This record gives sequence, C-alpha cells and structure tokens, in this order.
Amino acid sequence: MVTTRKMTNAKGRARPPTIIDVAKEAGVGVMSVSRVINNHPSIKASTRAKVMKAIAKTGYSPNDAARMLKGRMGRTIGLMVPDLSDFFASCFHAVQEVAIRHDYQTLVVATGRSVAVEESQLESIQKHRIAGLLIVTLGSDGTQLRTLRDSGIPVVALDRPVSGLQTDAVLVENREGAERGVRHLIEHGHTKIACVGFDSGSYTVRERIEGYNLAMRGAGLEPLVHTDVNGMDAMQALVHRWSTAKDRPTAAFSVKRISSAYLIQALHLHKMRIPEDIAVVGFDDFELAEVLATPLTVVRQSPTEIARAAAELLFKKITNIQEGVAESQTAKMFFPTELIIRQSCGCPGKD
Repeated sequence: MVTTRKMTNAKGRARPPTIIDVAKEAGVGVMSVSRVINNHPSIKASTRAKVMKAIAKTGYSPNDAARMLKGRMGRTIGLMVPDLSDFFASCFHAVQEVAIRHDYQTLVVATGRSVAVEESQLESIQKHRIAGLLIVTLGSDGTQLRTLRDSGIPVVALDRPVSGLQTDAVLVENREGAERGVRHLIEHGHTKIACVGFDSGSYTVRERIEGYNLAMRGAGLEPLVHTDVNGMDAMQALVHRWSTAKDRPTAAFSVKRISSAYLIQALHLHKMRIPEDIAVVGFDDFELAEVLATPLTVVRQSPTEIARAAAELLFKKITNIQEGVAESQTAKMFFPTELIIRQSCGCPGKD
C-alpha cells in the first residue's frame, strides 16, 4: 500500500505537491522529473521507475501528469501586472496575441500595486496549472516565484527584474532614456531642472531618477528631485511654490506618464506657459501628448514590443521544458527608448 504524503507550505498550510517534491522523493533533479513526465526518449528506465514511484507516493497531480504523459500540456500562461492602466493593458494585448498564435490562453492577474496581493496571488496561481508566467513584479523578495519556478513553471520578468531571483527578463533602458531626455533640456541652456514624480521605490522610476542625476551631475548641475508628488493636489502645491519663487526651475523632467499629466494640468492652472515659463520633457508617450496645446516632448518606450518579446521568450522556455532541454543561463533583453521631440522642450514646432 502506498501512503500519500501531506505537503505544507512555509506557513504550515496544506498545499498540492509539486515537481520539486517528486524530485526530492525520487532522489533526482527537477529536469529528470520533467523529462519523465514529458516522455523524453533519453531518460533511463531506472530513473523513470523511481520518478513514477515518487509521483504515486507524493500524490503529485496524477491527472495532470497523465495528461502530460499523453502530450496534452496545460494550454494557459499567466500574466501578472500591477494594474490594467494603458501601459499594462498594451502589454496584455501583445502577450495575448502571441499566446493565441501558440494556441494558448492567457490568465491575467492585476495585483492592485500591492506586494502582499502579489505574494498571495503567486501562491494561489499554481492551482491554475499554468504552463508559464510573465510577471511585472512590485518588489517581492522572489521566494514565491522561486517556488513556482522550482515546481517546473518557467518565469519571465517583464519591465523590471525580480529582486533576489535570477530569472529571464525583458527590460527597458530607463536610465539611458531619462539621461538623454534631461541632456536635451540642458542643451537648451537650462541649468535648474526639476525631476518630478512618485513611486521611487520601483525599479523603473528608480532607474529614471538615476538617469536624471547622471545627466545633471555630468553637466556640473545640482539635481532637484521631487519624488513624493503622488497626486494632483501634491503637484499643484509644488507648482504653486514655483510660481511664486524667484529661483524656480526653468525646466522639469517627469518620470511617469501620469506625472506628466498632473504637471501639465498644474502649470495650466497656475498660468505658467510651456515652454516659455518652464520647459517640460516626460518619460513615456501617451495618445494625447501630440495634440496638447503645446505638444509634449517625451522619452518613448514600447510596451507592445517588450511584452511581445517577453511572451516569445516564455514560449521558448516552455518548449525547452517540454522537450527536456536544459538551460545553462538566464537571458536579459534590453529595449532602447526613443526621444520624441515636440514643442514642450523649447524646440520649434513642425511647419
């Protein structure tokens, strides 16, 4: 008689057994278990016997294992994003296009910009038997993702890396893009340039602020960073101070799309003209940026391109697992940004 083991997670709660439990029980590597499950021809008969015995003993997904032995893997990938704002909605549509082309479905999870929700969702997403996961992390320590990856589910980080975990990632050159945008303002003769925004704890904003600092210090200028401007009221208060100050900034660099919108509105309300009173460059383009009263100069990134690349990378990893191909190293892809020059920086408009 075979006794099925009861598995628990770090919090002592019961959980379904994973591929790593099978590997430990059989005394083999996770890749060997994957090869047995996927009926890879290179696996030894003795190893296959040990793994099948371990599957029975641990109670590891017998129905899923049977489907996989017949070549019918789960046909769903996961996409975890902070929210479904324009940027991440564009990412979702690009990922979904790639998934459909590979005959997969996409399960999308929005974490509401909460690390606690992210960790909770990562713990529960294993129950959906997804074939792989794309994640825009909020900064969790990587423990749950490591557990997910070790269970045989490939993980690709999108837009920002995962702290404490070496995994494949598709990123944007945020630092270089921000540095280029600020240098453009410096080339216009500005020496007092403010950096405005919020969410400085996130990887993307942190990199953009660093790019701003590099450009300013490289020109021998003193950085003027405001990283707590997290709403319209805060932006109006900041612009009000500028409007009455003799030594106010003559230019501003906005680190986020929403911060650019707040800044433009606040400047308009305080009757400060762009670019005559203050020049503006924003990070990230948006649909109405070109048709504003003063079209906005931006550092453009492409959510569609990076999401499509991340999805293709994930499917490559899924195929490797199905075919029992070992991966020796993680992949990092960096997408460049583009400076889109319009009129808010002080450049002349198009004829």
